[in-house]
Amino acid sequence: MNDDGLTVFPADYNSSYHLILKRGTEHYAYYYFKVDKLDQRVIFYDDVDRSGISIKTQITRLFMRELVKAIDWHPVGNSIIVEIYNVERQTSKATRLACDI
Repeated sequence: MNDDGLTVFPADYNSSYHLILKRGTEHYAYYYFKVDKLDQRVIFYDDVDRSGISIKTQITRLFMRELVKAIDWHPVGNSIIVEIYNVERQTSKATRLACDI
């Protein structure tokens, strides 16, 4: 699904996705994320070396609304937990945010 420079497509199994953000004319940033609809949670794996820009700087209310729309999700309530792990997926080192949508 493509929506104003934000492209989301399914990854290897259910509730996991790839995200491509367009930056300028020829530049793209790639991210991998999972959705836990039961816990109202989105989990990003941040690969700054590959993406060139951290997903942390992208997390805004507008961005999350676009993302939720792109994966056709209707969260209960108006708040989602966002967890961000580095690419090594060290589970003890996550950034955790509450994001209103």
